[in-house]
Amino acid sequence: EIKIPKDLNATLRDYQADSLNWFETLDYLGFGGILADEMGLGKTIQTIAFLLSKKNKKTLIVTPTSLIHNWKSEFEKFAPSLSVGISHGLKKDRLNIIKNTNDFNVILTTYGSLRNDLEEYEKLQFDYCIIDEAQNIKNPLASSTDAVKAIRASNKFALTGTPIENNLMELWSIFDFIMPGYLY
Repeated sequence: EIKIPKDLNATLRDYQADSLNWFETLDYLGFGGILADEMGLGKTIQTIAFLLSKKNKKTLIVTPTSLIHNWKSEFEKFAPSLSVGISHGLKKDRLNIIKNTNDFNVILTTYGSLRNDLEEYEKLQFDYCIIDEAQNIKNPLASSTDAVKAIRASNKFALTGTPIENNLMELWSIFDFIMPGYLY
């Protein structure tokens, strides 16, 4: 039975509730996964609903720069009970958020900020690491790919509407983020 968090300020559609159940099941089994719904189907709200059910957990969400403030506003709208910090912008501000990660349920950062601050992030342990627009790590040799793979998290999820743009190796790179070494 799907338990939608009571403090979620939204009504999930049936397929979104199924997705919440999918998140919960994979998490229970200790697996990560790829949420590859098409654009506009609500990957963000589905993810927020999942994280709302995990209030005492620490999550890092890595997103393109163009979406970081959208994520923040979606959290404020749908899950105001979660504390969310943005680690983006000036280095001193980013480092202050990273230093105080325990003050937040969720830390939002960008692929670029993560690369720049990787040394600090490598000192931390997260319960979840979620990457948005996961096609950003389609190149297994790219510095962004190396950065997200370096994050220590108990469970990892990837969100993308386009898991494969050109070839199957792109999907392998995402899987290798979620379950390192599993496909060797």
